[in-house]
Amino acid sequence: MKVLFVVPEIRLDSSPNHFPFWAGILAAIVEQKGGEVGILDLNALRVKYGGNQVPSKIIADEISSEKWDIIGIGGLTTTYARIKQLAPLIRKFAPDSLFVGGGGWSSYNPTEILELIHELDVIVIGEGEETFGELYDQVKNGSRDFENVNGLCIRNSISKYEFTSPRALISDLNTIPFPAYDLMETEIYFRFSSIPLSADSFNSKRRVSTVWERGCPRGCTFCSHNGMSRIDLQNIYGEGDRKQGEKLVRISDKENDTFQLPARWPSPEYAVNNVKLLKEKFDIDFVSILDENMTSNLKWTKEFCDLYVKEGLNETVKWGTLGDAPSVAVKPEIITIMRDSGCSYISFGFESASDKVLNQDIQKGQLRTHLQKTVETLKAAKMTPITTFMIGNMHENINDLMETVDFWIENGAEIDPFICTPYVGSPIFYDNKDYLLQQYDTKLKLVAEGHAKVDDKTLQKWKLSALDKFMTECGDATKYTATVSQYFTIPELFALKEFMYKHDTTRMLQMAHQKFDETGLEQWKHDDKWNKYCEVCKAKEELSLKISS
Repeated sequence: MKVLFVVPEIRLDSSPNHFPFWAGILAAIVEQKGGEVGILDLNALRVKYGGNQVPSKIIADEISSEKWDIIGIGGLTTTYARIKQLAPLIRKFAPDSLFVGGGGWSSYNPTEILELIHELDVIVIGEGEETFGELYDQVKNGSRDFENVNGLCIRNSISKYEFTSPRALISDLNTIPFPAYDLMETEIYFRFSSIPLSADSFNSKRRVSTVWERGCPRGCTFCSHNGMSRIDLQNIYGEGDRKQGEKLVRISDKENDTFQLPARWPSPEYAVNNVKLLKEKFDIDFVSILDENMTSNLKWTKEFCDLYVKEGLNETVKWGTLGDAPSVAVKPEIITIMRDSGCSYISFGFESASDKVLNQDIQKGQLRTHLQKTVETLKAAKMTPITTFMIGNMHENINDLMETVDFWIENGAEIDPFICTPYVGSPIFYDNKDYLLQQYDTKLKLVAEGHAKVDDKTLQKWKLSALDKFMTECGDATKYTATVSQYFTIPELFALKEFMYKHDTTRMLQMAHQKFDETGLEQWKHDDKWNKYCEVCKAKEELSLKISS
């Protein structure tokens, strides 16, 4: 049995920074089963071609070099456009291979992906280790009957596609093998070790990245977890209707005698052993721990830090990770524990400093007070606060944006916010899907408003085409796509984004006055509390005093 995993290029305007964990782990599983396996990491190899996409001839030669029984391709939702380009090339030069898709880019809407990418045979939904292992066994036994392999969406000639039963999430993540690092382009990744998040990470010469956590205990509306949490599975099998999806997840729970959680971790020993392996094998000096929210599991994090120090790794392999403000606000001592165990940065998704937006739109369970406490805790620990924010949330108005920039000014923070992107799989995508698709096909908007009637088949065809355009644009979170904002257009958001980055409250509020005078829309009317920043209000007040005197 010969298996090839193809890793597509991503974000060509930046260097390849992180190992392809999914390909490495699945490759290790193939090796455990005695198969032959290769990883064609286009994202790493692009550096040989000026950082551009790897030429088609090179890819074709690699694929044609062996007769592959299975070819798998995967990645995040941002890889859709490139995978759509690669699929015909892969099918052309491997016509008899089982062509499998998996990962976040295809897990959330597998039926639509199969309609848009005709070359794919099957999609592995969400967590892939056990599912792919069983798929491999079936092919090895000469079978293409996958109906008894849970966690698949299969193309067929009768109904176009069919789902097998849901796959329960893996209850013991210690059973996951470490990635097959020997098959990775490690030396290419080491060339781009330096990242400007801390002095240690900036000066790193042999940095690696790891992921141990699966899912996240927070319920942020803009987030998804590559099909690896209970919430994700509810949305996938309910096609956005979590209540319907929960019925299927409960059946899976009962059949597997488990309860699938929003977030899971392997043991701290597993994580530390992973770092020890990387130190022994590659003499690494820094680890980027890409867990979605390490500080949310305070008990696990403390045990990890204690063991990391006990093994002496804190002196030789520094590390950085991601966290959340509520956990730090409740247990600020965790920052000192992490710092003393070698942690040199923690990045926090603050998102907004408006309590209204945090409660109504983000739903992370944090408030401005949590953000402030986290900033103060990090500064007291002599760590630089690293925070991300975004604008363009659904109900965010000018007052909410002023709350955020006011927070930045108070804390001396220079932030270039993202524009909220409703990635496929996120709650805001499911909640706003028709609104989003209408931004890519005006005909859909006109039909929704009752200006015309079309048959369901035509309507679904238009929607699929609009979805294709939307997903094609989702290659980089720093770029704009569709917006979920009910109040601001994309051009308005770009102007506000620039003013906020420069702390230019004068122009922000001048824009707000101009827009309110033009439209009378309430989202542009600012509260009196912002008069201290508003030159228009100050001028009116000064003129009023002169007239009255």
